[in-house]
Amino acid sequence: MKNLYPDFSLPASVYEACKSKAMQRIRKIDMNCGLNYTRFPVFSSMEPYTRYEHSVAVAALIYHFTGDEIQSLAGLFHDISTPVFSHVVDFMKGDHMVQETTESPTVSFIQNDPVIMEILTRRSISLDQVSDYHQYPIADNDSPKLSCDRLEYTLGNMVNYGFVPSDTVTAFLQDLRIGKNEEGNEELQFQDPETALHFAELALRCGKIYSGEEDRFAMETLALLLKNAVMSGILSETDLYTTEEQVIQKLEQSDLKQDWQQFCGLYKITEGSPEDGLNINAKRRYIDPYIQDQGRVSEVYIAFRNKAEQFVSESYDKWLKGISI
Repeated sequence: MKNLYPDFSLPASVYEACKSKAMQRIRKIDMNCGLNYTRFPVFSSMEPYTRYEHSVAVAALIYHFTGDEIQSLAGLFHDISTPVFSHVVDFMKGDHMVQETTESPTVSFIQNDPVIMEILTRRSISLDQVSDYHQYPIADNDSPKLSCDRLEYTLGNMVNYGFVPSDTVTAFLQDLRIGKNEEGNEELQFQDPETALHFAELALRCGKIYSGEEDRFAMETLALLLKNAVMSGILSETDLYTTEEQVIQKLEQSDLKQDWQQFCGLYKITEGSPEDGLNINAKRRYIDPYIQDQGRVSEVYIAFRNKAEQFVSESYDKWLKGISI
């Protein structure tokens, strides 16, 4: 995907860490959780957007706003343990409503990479300082607040989905500052209310795709395929932490080849039944940014609050069926 932050710099240690084997692995893990292999129009037409690109961009955003090397490294490493097809493995392990299972091996990925550990030792940075970006509110915070992680994938997706041109990203970034929120904690904040509203509405539009029928059905279908592959010995748990191309090769050379091809052929969702469909819930993602000296977008704009509440309360209790080419 096109670089959305061409003028942003990174500390030398982050550039070095990008070359590590652990970070290079996630060049082969796409952000779109396997949907990029299907024929659903919104996903089949987009450019590749990898966990590596996202992670480097998160590190750059953190450094841009904080100037802090350690926080930038923590942001770089936040997806280092992402498995193949990203959050599909959360679906596979029954954690799709929280989506934190995939973060658990982060420490071991960092520890087992000699390049990263040499950098940390040389810079006198402890593992604890960079293995959990949740400790830095500008890097990550509780939804629906705005953090660099949430900011980056929202900007990346709104461009990749074709919602806005890349110069809109520049306008959003120019309006953001670090400030204290209603809880007295640091958070990225918009200065201009209309800019904040525009961003929030685009984020909500992205959120509807993340938990839409195509997304839910495809992720659950692929999760069931992976689970079957592991149970039948076609894949091991270790294979899930290699690359997507390696796993796809094993699937295509197995008895599950037809199942994989059917998944890749998905292009439409229709109403199903308990006999031929899937009933899948999903995590609702939206962002309610803070406007400096005014409060949350949902407090300033009642119409947005109503839209967000409707989105969160929408029932996904329906049976879905996928149609393949």
